[in-house]
Amino acid sequence: MSFCILFGGKSYEHEISIVSAIALKKLLPQVKHFVFLDALHNFYLIPIQNMQSKFFSSKEYIKAQKIYPKKDGFYLRTFFGEKPLNLPILINLIHGGDGEDGSVASLLDFYGIPYIGPRNPACVLSFDKELTKLLAKGRGVLSLEYRVLYRDMPIPKNLTFPLIIKPARLGSSIGISIVESQEKLQYALESAFLALLESVS
Repeated sequence: MSFCILFGGKSYEHEISIVSAIALKKLLPQVKHFVFLDALHNFYLIPIQNMQSKFFSSKEYIKAQKIYPKKDGFYLRTFFGEKPLNLPILINLIHGGDGEDGSVASLLDFYGIPYIGPRNPACVLSFDKELTKLLAKGRGVLSLEYRVLYRDMPIPKNLTFPLIIKPARLGSSIGISIVESQEKLQYALESAFLALLESVS
């Protein structure tokens, strides 16, 4: 079975997705098709020989063929009109926002493009850490105690240390701090809130 790797996206983990796609190319030499989604939400068909980190960091990818999604697949605009690419089934390798929050899954579902990856409802529940906790609790799955804090809330005084501060809607390692004492809590919270703000700007 052949696959097409979809990677990139607009998120803090954009570069991680690129590195993952390059690594997968080495692990699965039978994969011949790569579709890159840049931070401006343009899709590009990337020749396999250009699957190198420098090709993306130098923005050389903008010289690749720009493609776009349409019913049942991706298309290329030519002088004579549209040309279907007939790509094999996609593997959604986009990390963070776009890939893990359900945006790309919704787009692919909307156009009827077959892909491997979680669907929108699973993405929404798993990307938001509070919703994940609520789902786990509702299903009887044991998990650590937690508290949701908002930017304008007073800092609680009855916390047990050490504790972990995590933005509710970012990747697995972005804006995370291990806090050993009350004195270090304010800085960790500000770092988490700043990471959230930067992710949507």
